[in-house]
Amino acid sequence: MSLIYIVFTLLLTPVSTNEILRFTIEEKSPRHTFVADLVTELQLKSSANYSLIEYLPINRNLFTIDNRTGYLTILTGNLDREDLCLNQHCSCQTCQLLFQLTVEIMEKIFHKIIEIQILDRNDHSPIFDNQSMTHIIHIKENVPLGYRIVLPIATDPDEGLFEKQKC
Repeated sequence: MSLIYIVFTLLLTPVSTNEILRFTIEEKSPRHTFVADLVTELQLKSSANYSLIEYLPINRNLFTIDNRTGYLTILTGNLDREDLCLNQHCSCQTCQLLFQLTVEIMEKIFHKIIEIQILDRNDHSPIFDNQSMTHIIHIKENVPLGYRIVLPIATDPDEGLFEKQKC
């Protein structure tokens, strides 16, 4: 119950745009792929301690921060946008993951929000239902120009023009 309270408190706290750090990575990026240099992003002059808390805790530990360098990197290999969206582990409109970054510098603590957008690769083929695979289309030779023909339905989990829609 207290976890729900913490999540709602974090989500309902007003945040200005300068408190949000936005990064973009491509899905299927390998383990230890560099995402950001937080020392440079935050313009820090001294060493700091970092912690990253997921807004929607999915216990996947997708990213890590090196306390020595401030580098944000991918911790797990094979980030799959479709898997994250299917299991509702992200904001699936554009597949964004939200984290709270806590930075401690010389006994001062401040917080930022990190938003990481997972870019889709076109790594799936359209899937036709079994009935569509044996569908026979009969077209009369005297149909007028512009006549519409109903074609089999396919779905594609990739983002883009035909994402999760009929092809």
